[in-house]
Amino acid sequence: MFGKPVRRRLVMAVVSICAVIVPVAAGSSASAAAPVTWHVRVGAETPDMAVTAMAFLPKNVWVNAGDTVQWTSDSAEPHTVTFLAPGTALTDFNPFDPSQTNPQGSSVYDGTGYHNSGIMATQPIFVFTNPATTYHLTFTKTGDFTYYCLVHGQMMTGTVHVRTAGTAYPYTQQDYNRVGRQQAQAKLFDGRTAWREARQAQSTTGSSVQVAVEGDGFGVMRFVRDHLVVHVGETVSFFVAGPGAPHTVTFGQEPPGLAILAPSGDPTHYAGGDLNSGVLTPGAPFKVTFTTTGRFHYICAIHDGMGMVGDVVVVP
Repeated sequence: MFGKPVRRRLVMAVVSICAVIVPVAAGSSASAAAPVTWHVRVGAETPDMAVTAMAFLPKNVWVNAGDTVQWTSDSAEPHTVTFLAPGTALTDFNPFDPSQTNPQGSSVYDGTGYHNSGIMATQPIFVFTNPATTYHLTFTKTGDFTYYCLVHGQMMTGTVHVRTAGTAYPYTQQDYNRVGRQQAQAKLFDGRTAWREARQAQSTTGSSVQVAVEGDGFGVMRFVRDHLVVHVGETVSFFVAGPGAPHTVTFGQEPPGLAILAPSGDPTHYAGGDLNSGVLTPGAPFKVTFTTTGRFHYICAIHDGMGMVGDVVVVP
């Protein structure tokens, strides 16, 4: 339809246009110039909420100054997203301290000050009746900034790597989503494996009940033996195998509010009614001696909403 000179001019025009367009499309400097919001999941869990991944997913993200990171809760287990003020040390979680359980700081992070999401979860848990589901910070200073979950301490950390505005991004959000899924699957697999091994060990261990299973970045929110038959006069020993999420063994009516964290009742002569271990600590088992027959239901008062319950049946 066109003569050769005309076709040649058209081809050259198209080539010239592509020479301008292609570098912009192929490079990331143009997209990097506009602030971007990046997404990180906070925790993960199996459908029955039995096994939870105590991790930021993914653990590392690379952003530019001016970008925002949004964290979204993906488990019923409570977590926080917390950037400590420079020079301060991570301390044990204190549910009585509102600076740990409530939001602190602005939505802009310049590498200084204390910034905290407060409690995050997908549903009300324990005394935290209105947990946050999302939290975001805009980063204005370059550097590598490590953050923590105050509830789970050193076992749950992440890092935001902030570079100069306009720097080409090494990964896409799709990359982070994929890596986050892989990290979550690995943690949940480890948790299921540890739970199975704990059940096998407990099946030949007399009148004892392991309370939860904790490992590197995972937790099993179950009593390993959730149904136990003993005789009148026998003592059942409830124990945690290591540090991790807080747990209780609670029979009868729960003490109100944060009172659940302290022991109450007499476990040496238990015939029913209200009895609470308080928060269990490694090396200090909660021993309950049953003095009458019956079926006695108990819960972890912190994680019963996730299905952490059990029964002791006492026979003559």
